[in-house]
Amino acid sequence: MQGLHTNRIAALFPPPEFLSMPSAGIDVSDSSIKYLDATYATEGLVPRVFDSLRLEKGIVVDGIVQDVGALGEALRELRGQNDRSFANVSLPEELVYLYTLEVPTAHRHRDILQMVEFSLSEHVPIPAGNAVFNYDTLRQRGEITDISVTVFPRDVIEGYKKAFEEGGFQVKGLELEAQSVARSIIPVGSEGVSMIIDFGRTRTGITIAFGQIPIFSTTVKIGGNALTESIMQHYSVTEEEADNIKREQGIAECEDEALRKTLMDTASALIDEIRRHYRYWDTRRDEEGNRIAGIERIFLCGGAVGLKGLPEHVSGVLQVPVRVGNVWENMFSLDAHIPKVARIISWQYATSAGLLLRDVI
Repeated sequence: MQGLHTNRIAALFPPPEFLSMPSAGIDVSDSSIKYLDATYATEGLVPRVFDSLRLEKGIVVDGIVQDVGALGEALRELRGQNDRSFANVSLPEELVYLYTLEVPTAHRHRDILQMVEFSLSEHVPIPAGNAVFNYDTLRQRGEITDISVTVFPRDVIEGYKKAFEEGGFQVKGLELEAQSVARSIIPVGSEGVSMIIDFGRTRTGITIAFGQIPIFSTTVKIGGNALTESIMQHYSVTEEEADNIKREQGIAECEDEALRKTLMDTASALIDEIRRHYRYWDTRRDEEGNRIAGIERIFLCGGAVGLKGLPEHVSGVLQVPVRVGNVWENMFSLDAHIPKVARIISWQYATSAGLLLRDVI
């Protein structure tokens, strides 16, 4: 596979650390910070340190840093436990705008950036002076090139940069969380359209990607916590015990009819949102009325994706192949290396893994 081949070459001839400035992949959400770093080995890019911290409520709200000092203090704790000073950092979908644009193929990068700047007022409600943007090339069609544009609010970015600076990290790159996840679990060289469902604790990200590049991303305010809390209340158990019940019984083998109905109601609300976006993208037409390529596959990931029966249920509803994504897809082969973390824990690190691959792919 191309991604593994690339990493194996890098493993045989790794650049000196003082030249490569190895980065940690740091994923900040409203409820936690996920930290991951890796090293080159014969097997590929192998995880070295897994770390995480819970954030107190109110430090980050809907992706916006409300308490820079508190986030900086949490990051300083992480920095004190680990030796990487550089970081690639993700930004959540709530804050970022994503759209596609057609540009002339022959134009230079500088000219394309100018075209993107002129297009901002048509696509995003952010004043040009407060917008930070970039683009990825999707495909070339003769004299036309399709690009995917990502736009960040500058003031929001400044909050993250200041918190990381106070925490002792130097930020090498900031990117949309969906970009990191797609880079992590969609195999390098993949073509066609995929949907990614990132099922987190408090929210779920829905992303449409062409190859490895997101072309649409949104967030649904439904997360795994709702399922966990239902189980905790129903059985009067701890959060850890409730998570075990989700993994062992889920919606597939839950024998308690009342609880199963509660779990199904929550899962169905999420699946309704997934189905709405799936149908929209799967039935699109171009200006001439021709059907645009539909969604070929769905990947599930995220810390709450361990609900037993969820992949099968989504696949049954949408009639499309669904599988839980392999977080290490483009870093190493599981035949050659088994990471020192449980599979159910690894699902939480899809974003961080993609941030590490930002320096490689």
